[in-house]
Amino acid sequence: MGAAGVGLFRTEYIYLTHPDVPDEEEQYIAYRDVIQASPNQQVTIRTLDIGGDKTVPYLGHTHQEANPFMGWRSIRLSFEHPEFFATQLRAILRAAVEAEESGGRVRIMFPMITTLEEVRKVRAMVRKSSQQLRDEGKPCPDSIPLGMMLEVPAAAISIKDMLPHVDFVSIGSNDLVQYLMAADRDNPKVSHLCQPLAPAVLRVLASVIKACNKANKPLTLCGEMAGQPRAFVLLFAMGLRSFSMSPAFIPTMKDLAAHLTMDDARHVLRRALTLRTTAAVKRFMADELARIAPNLRMLDTD
Repeated sequence: MGAAGVGLFRTEYIYLTHPDVPDEEEQYIAYRDVIQASPNQQVTIRTLDIGGDKTVPYLGHTHQEANPFMGWRSIRLSFEHPEFFATQLRAILRAAVEAEESGGRVRIMFPMITTLEEVRKVRAMVRKSSQQLRDEGKPCPDSIPLGMMLEVPAAAISIKDMLPHVDFVSIGSNDLVQYLMAADRDNPKVSHLCQPLAPAVLRVLASVIKACNKANKPLTLCGEMAGQPRAFVLLFAMGLRSFSMSPAFIPTMKDLAAHLTMDDARHVLRRALTLRTTAAVKRFMADELARIAPNLRMLDTD
């Protein structure tokens, strides 16, 4: 479909299809296969993002939490199972060596990072796993980019403090929007509040993108927002240049990008940021999209 690499490989599916924790060799083979299918490309592997709507009993999910999306999940769960987490890190590190040999690149991304302390902790755990592999005489890359998935409002607010300690950032738009709006996107009674074009969401995104670009840190946005034409125009104007989306959307977004100019996009963004309601932003962007790329208008009418 024309993708330039793998923006987000979701490792949780390896776990969801196993009756027990997959061992290092099984994980290594799974990661290696993805890398081999992406020659000379960058592959971003996200560590386990289990919890919320995805649970596995063998990791201790034996009862339903009252608020699972803000509970014991993602990197928080990995911290409580350091040996299991180390197994995943070792498998990724071993696979990364093969990527280097074939001209590719592997990055490790950690989900639901909330504090600077967590960033420091994952970096220390990667160093430890790397040293273990070297001590055992197993292949390990000299270095590997480590990044955070920005999904939690606290991380967005303190992004400037975190940037010196990460190699890249990926905005997880689905969770960031629902956390900013305090509305479960899977709850039909409040899901109408989960709007990527809400003024508050746009202002937070503009701030994060500006901070990352100023610090020269690679930044990607993933989630449903990445494949929405109206949002794409605004994100492009904010300075975002890397989008991770479902493959089916890639040709449409490339076509839209070909119709954009920087000056036009910035003009649209300036006007959009003055609007005070989600409805006003959506109406304005629908009109602008019809002007910029008339053939794409009907693809983004939600």
